Formats: sequence, C-alpha cells, structure tokens
Amino acid sequence: MTVTSPYAHRPLDFVQKIESLKDYDAICAAITEELAWFGFTCVTSFIMPGPGEPFKKGVQLNTRPQDYIDHYEDKNYVLRDPVVTELRNSVRPFSWSDVVKRRDLSRAEKRIVEEAKEFDVNDGLIVPIVTLSGSLSVFSPCGRNPDLSPEARRAVELISLYSHQALKRILLDQTRSSEAHTPLTPREKEVMRWIAAGKSDQEIASILSISPATVTVHVERAKRKLDAFRRTFAVVKAIRFGEITL
Repeated sequence: MTVTSPYAHRPLDFVQKIESLKDYDAICAAITEELAWFGFTCVTSFIMPGPGEPFKKGVQLNTRPQDYIDHYEDKNYVLRDPVVTELRNSVRPFSWSDVVKRRDLSRAEKRIVEEAKEFDVNDGLIVPIVTLSGSLSVFSPCGRNPDLSPEARRAVELISLYSHQALKRILLDQTRSSEAHTPLTPREKEVMRWIAAGKSDQEIASILSISPATVTVHVERAKRKLDAFRRTFAVVKAIRFGEITL
C-alpha cells in the first residue's frame, strides 16, 4: 500500500485555489491560511530595497506586527540582519536557525535575531526569488515553532514562489488602474530596459548607436513621465506599469 506524503498535494492544491482569486485581501488570506498549516504565523514578502530606498516601499505582504516593522526600519536592520545578509552567500532557501548554526554572529547580529523572538517568532524560512536582471525579492514566513522538515521546506518553497507572483500580479493590476502616467516612447522603453539590465549610459549609447548625452535625455524624460526622482525607482515603476518587462 502506497502512503502519500501529507505535503505532496499541498502546493498544487494551493495554486489551484489562488488562481481563482482576483482580490488582494483574498489572496493574502489564502497565503496566510496555507502557511499556518506548516506552523508559520507571520509572513513578509518584499523586494530588496536599493541604496537609500526605504524597506517599507518594497513590501508586498506583511503580517508581522507593525511595531516590529517600524522598529526594523528605524534601526535600518535590513543592512545588518544576519538572515538577510546571508543572501550574499546563498540564493537557495534557508532557515534562520541554519544561519545561526553555520555563522559566528556578532553581538549586534545576535541582538537582531533575539528581538524577533520578542514578537513571538523563533524561526522562519528565507526564500530568495531572483529575476533574470539580477534583482532580488524575498518571501519570508516565520513562526514560534514552524515545520522545517525537508519535505515541508520543499512544499513551502513552491508555495512561496507562486504566492510572490500572485501578489506581484494583483499589485500591478491595482497600480495600473489607480495611477495615470504618460506612456513611454519606444526608445525610452528601450533605454529603460538596458538600465534595468545594469548597463551604463556609455554602454547603452554604444548598443543603440546614439550618444551618451542622448541616453541621458531619454532617461530624464522617462523619469518625469513616471514621476520618479531616481533611475532605480523609474525602472521599478516602468515594470509596475507594464512599460517594460525583465
């Protein structure tokens, strides 16, 4: 008699359930309900902020206490949190306890980990999500005593990946319907795509056979149309509006 693992069907059942949802709150409720089955009581899904950008700006979903999020941002922990900085060494999923076991944490890093426990979460998973352009998002469920068995980790990774995409799609739909902007020209879109790929003005000029000064003109026009004061934010908004894809 074949015994089916209780984890085997959950990711596919979850995908089937969430595909029918068209509302942000309903999608968030479905995600938190599914993760609760694994013992995760909180979850945060966010895009890693660029230099000088606030952590809150990239948050797609958060069920951690707001006091903790405010404290985390006020202390600028995203640059020093050992669980986050571990992403420099690995883009594979890992748990908080994995980091504590394999790294000799400084006193400040240990304090960040301990402060999370003050909000009734002892361990969690970090699921990195990397795009072709190299940008990084993180899906991070946590709880007092979550199931971190190998089978659970595999199932939660699949659930995390699909949850992140579902959140990204619904937020993009909401942004498109609520924000107006002047559409970019084909050349402006082309320039923004190369910026998203990490190219410099000089490199873009060479690729498109135009001068670096002309590249700058296109960038500045795109920034004005997108109401973005920085290039990185302009790229994010261009993606959000569907002007460019990665």
